[in-house]
Amino acid sequence: MTKLLAVIGITGTQGGSVSDAFLTAGNWRVRGITRDPSKPAAQEWASRGVEIVSADMDNVESLVAAFTGAQAIFAMTDYWYPIRDPAVRAKATERGISADQLCAELETQRGKNMALAAASPQVQRTLERYVWSSLGDVSRLSGGKFTHVWHFDSKAAVEQYICEDPDMTKAGLTDKASFIHVGLYADNWRRSGAEIQKDPVTGGYWHVSFDDGRTKLPFVWARRDTGPLVKKLVEDVQPGARLLAVSQFAHYREFMAVWAETLGQKLAGEGGIKRISEQEFRDMLPPIEDIRDHLMSTWLFFVNFGYDGSDPKIIYPKDIGAEHLMASLSDYIKQEDWSSLLH
Repeated sequence: MTKLLAVIGITGTQGGSVSDAFLTAGNWRVRGITRDPSKPAAQEWASRGVEIVSADMDNVESLVAAFTGAQAIFAMTDYWYPIRDPAVRAKATERGISADQLCAELETQRGKNMALAAASPQVQRTLERYVWSSLGDVSRLSGGKFTHVWHFDSKAAVEQYICEDPDMTKAGLTDKASFIHVGLYADNWRRSGAEIQKDPVTGGYWHVSFDDGRTKLPFVWARRDTGPLVKKLVEDVQPGARLLAVSQFAHYREFMAVWAETLGQKLAGEGGIKRISEQEFRDMLPPIEDIRDHLMSTWLFFVNFGYDGSDPKIIYPKDIGAEHLMASLSDYIKQEDWSSLLH
């Protein structure tokens, strides 16, 4: 008998990876939940046998309907999606807060809405496992030093709600929930011009940073490796786990060395690092002050406390027998299309 997995955000990176992992297993059916079932990406999943349904993350009842009958649920939110909406920025201005703070509030509420739906009696009748895509509580882990890493703290607030709210415990969701903290996307070079640049003088390549490039980071090939880890959490790991999704730990000097060797390119700077001041780095970020504060706080947290803030409750793929399922940086680099960068 096959079981049913409900996946939030099936057309995105994490949801797509989770769906792939369960579809190939053969003993699972997948129900993809998306804002717009008519868009091509959703229809492509439908052509692969995925049941595509619509749900509104601001409407708990629609989420209950989408989750009903599932034995497992993968739930996540996209902090960055609403920040591009002019209406969100206008609403933040009206309230006298930053758009980043408003997006954090939206993300937390939507995460809680999913938890409320999963905790409903109708969903609990069949539900066995609930996996929330979370991140660390930076405000707490940094001892209050960094309080504007909104996209971490907003997800952490949902995790805390699932674990500690009496209604979640009474409904049974707390005892069925696990948490995956997804590491630093290896393909962030597509989103940030500082990740890999070409030096116009030498023709070599470097990563631009305000640190020395020796901060260890949990790089993850998210589109490939998120799914196998979520599947392990659902099938083989007792609920309550807080798992860091990491394909390979490396610092940027190591990343750039592997990148150059794999692609036959030369490096510029000191070991593939162009070091600049914090102010120069800040000036490279999008020219919106609240976003600059947010992103600078994020990188300063990584440098000072590590990506996971040395959270003692974090476990790693090796702790659940999944290390062999993860890709290496070389694996990722070999399959990636670098044509837009190598010119």
